[in-house]
Amino acid sequence: MTTELYPYDYNGVPDTHDEIQDHSNEQRWLINEIIRPELPNIIDNVEKCVEGLYSDQTFKMPLSNSTAGNSVLGPTIKGIITRQGTNVLDFQIALSFPEFKKGKPTIYRMNTGVKFSLYQLEYIGKNLQTILELLEDLEIEEDTELFLEKFRSVLSVITQSINVLENPPKNLIFPFDNNFAMKQMFQGYGELSESNHHEISLEIVLVKNELCIDFRNLEKVTKKPWCNIDLETKKSLVDKIKEALKVDRDKTLSETLRENDVHLEEPGLITNLMISTFNRESTTLQQAQAFIARCITYNGKVVIETEKISVTTSDPTLISITSKLSSIERSISNHFTNLEVA
Repeated sequence: MTTELYPYDYNGVPDTHDEIQDHSNEQRWLINEIIRPELPNIIDNVEKCVEGLYSDQTFKMPLSNSTAGNSVLGPTIKGIITRQGTNVLDFQIALSFPEFKKGKPTIYRMNTGVKFSLYQLEYIGKNLQTILELLEDLEIEEDTELFLEKFRSVLSVITQSINVLENPPKNLIFPFDNNFAMKQMFQGYGELSESNHHEISLEIVLVKNELCIDFRNLEKVTKKPWCNIDLETKKSLVDKIKEALKVDRDKTLSETLRENDVHLEEPGLITNLMISTFNRESTTLQQAQAFIARCITYNGKVVIETEKISVTTSDPTLISITSKLSSIERSISNHFTNLEVA
C-alpha cells in the first residue's frame, strides 16, 4: 500500500487556500480587534499634548551658570526666561564675557509686548493637529489599504516631531541662524551685542525636553583678504578654499591658496612683524591654516569664536509632551510592524 501526500488536500476537498486572502483577513482582525479599540486612548494622549503645548500657563525658568557673579573665572550669565505656549514672552539676563567690553555685564531685556516664536514647538503643534485628524479618520476607516496608508502617515508625522526636538533644524543653530534670536528679541540689539572688534551671538533651541541657550563672543576678522565676503554668493574666502579642497583632495593647500589670489610669504619673525604691523594682505602658510581652521562666516561677516557660554533649563511641559510622543510612537510602531507581518 502506498500513500501520496498533496499539499492543502483536506480529505479530498478541492484546494481553496488563498494566502493573500488569509493575509488580508489577519490584517482586518488586527485592525478591528486590537488597534481600533486603542485609538481613543491614543487620541486622548495626543489631545493632552496639544492642551499642554497651547496652555495659557506661563513658565518662568531661571538661567545661571556655575561662575555667575564672578567674571574673573570666565563668562557669566544670570536671569530668567518665560515661556507661554509656543512663544518666549520674556527674557532678561545679565551677561558678561571677559573679552567683551572689558568684562562689564551687559543687561539684556526683551522688548515689551514682543513674542519670540519657538519654531520647533510651532512645528510640533501643527503636526499634532494633523495626527488628530488622521486618528479620527482611522476610527471609521473600513478599507484595509487606506487604513494602512493613514496609519503609516501617523507614524511618520510622530517620528518627524520627535526628530525636530532631538535634532534642531540647521537654520536655527549657529552659524546658520545669522543671530536671528538677538535681532527679534532686543531693540537696539546692535549696541547691546556689538563693539568695534566683537559681536555677541544668541542661539535658542529645544533639545529633547530642555530649552538650550548659547551665547558666543565672536571676534570680527579685519585682515584682508580673509574678511572679504562675496556679495553674490555670500561666501567668504575660507568657505571657497574649504570647498576647493573638498573637490580636489590631491591639490596642496598652497596651490589652492594661490588659485584664490592669496599672496603667501615665507615664514619668519621679520615677515610676521611686517604683516602684523602694516596689515598687509600677505599671509604665511601657518597663518592661512589658522584662519581656515577658525574663521566662520556669520551674519554677513567673518568671525572667530573666542568665548562661549551655554545654559539649559528643563521645561515641565516639554518633559510631558516628549514622554507622551515617545510612548505613542512605540505603540503605533509595534502595531504597524504586526500589520506588515500579518
